[in-house]
Formats: sequence, structure tokens, C-alpha cells
Amino acid sequence: MTALQPQGGIAAPVHACLVVGVGLRAQATPATLQALWLQAQALLPGQAPGQADCFCAVAVLQGKARHPALADWLGLAPAPVLAVPVEPMRHQPVATQSPRLQARYGTGSVAEAAALAAAGPQAQLLVPRLVAEDGSATLAVARRRPSPLDCCMAAAGSGRAAALTQGATA
Repeated sequence: MTALQPQGGIAAPVHACLVVGVGLRAQATPATLQALWLQAQALLPGQAPGQADCFCAVAVLQGKARHPALADWLGLAPAPVLAVPVEPMRHQPVATQSPRLQARYGTGSVAEAAALAAAGPQAQLLVPRLVAEDGSATLAVARRRPSPLDCCMAAAGSGRAAALTQGATA
């Protein structure tokens, strides 16, 4: 989503981007991540099915950025992977409260906290944590607060977001 906003007399693009937070276990697969993403898209407010806003980045717990399922899933539509340390995730106001995750990471939802932390100040959680049927992955979506000259990779071309909306699995 692109809008124009004056900045010092110059029209500057403003992008409202989505940051996808992902929680991963060792057995997660690209097909699992794709199924969660398609499910999340159906829940995005104000979106027609298969028509997501900018897909700026995927945020994961530090140490999970090189998970094979994540790399294979993003092979469909390359996006930056942001490795989020535990500490900033502890301070995010998440909707889901898992006692197990709270004890281990200090947050009730790794996916929600990673998405919010990576999306920056005043981010809005759009889709609370979704859990894969086999429990191997979770996914949440946050909207990054738009700002002038924000660098949303999807604004350069809709191909990346479109690839993840067409139901392809790796």
C-alpha cells in the first residue's frame, strides 16, 4: 500500500508494511508455513482474499533465522529475515499467553512478539498467533507504522507478495 505525503515540499512515498512473525520447531516445513500464511491472509482486516498489503519482512527468534523450512518457504518470494533477540520480545504486548513460552522466553507468543518488535514502535498486531495443525510452527502478522521513505521491498513490485498468495508450497 503506497500513499503520497508531503515532506519538505517533496511528495515522498509512505508504505504500510506487514511484518510476519514466525515461531519454529525443528520439524516445521515450508508447506506448514505456507498454510499458516494463507490462513493469516484470510484474517487480515480490510483485505480481499489473496490480496495482502506489503510483505516487508519475516521476523523470527534469534537463532531460528537459518531454519531450513523458513529459507525454503521464502524461496517462493524472497523477503528479509529479521532475527529478533529475546530481550526486545519480552516487552511486546502480545495477545496470546502461553505459560510454556512465558517461562522460556518471557513472552506469551514468540510469533506475535517477534512481529511486533521487528515492526517497530507503535506497530499494530493484525493477526494473533496461528498454530500449525502439527504444532511445528506459529505465525502472527503486525502492521508497521507507515513513515515517509519507508523501505518496503514489496512496494518495488508485487511479485513477492503475490507468490505467497497463490497457494504454492515448497
